Amino acid sequence: SRRNARKGENMEFIINGKKYITKNMEEIAVVRKWYEVNDTITRMLYGNKKVGRVYECTLWRSQKGNWLLTSEQDYRNVGQAIEESEAKELLMRYSPDKYEELFEEIPEA
Repeated sequence: SRRNARKGENMEFIINGKKYITKNMEEIAVVRKWYEVNDTITRMLYGNKKVGRVYECTLWRSQKGNWLLTSEQDYRNVGQAIEESEAKELLMRYSPDKYEELFEEIPEA
């Protein structure tokens, strides 16, 4: 089930004292991000190793220029506020055309 990617679904998160409401934000791109998994079973199986998985995320930008990543993890919607520098890195990697549209042309090697 890809609830996160469904158009028109509104999600609300309060992060660091700010309310992020996706219906009031611009949906920028679909990207991918690694998140650490740190539950009891994972610790029993892998000890102190860092273990995680990559989630498909939607990148949003508020009218005030704040950035939000949303994903579905363990059947619930998760929101994470990120800095513009991380948004740029994710766009450059997963949506270079959108990066160039929003910021600047990526220089040729």
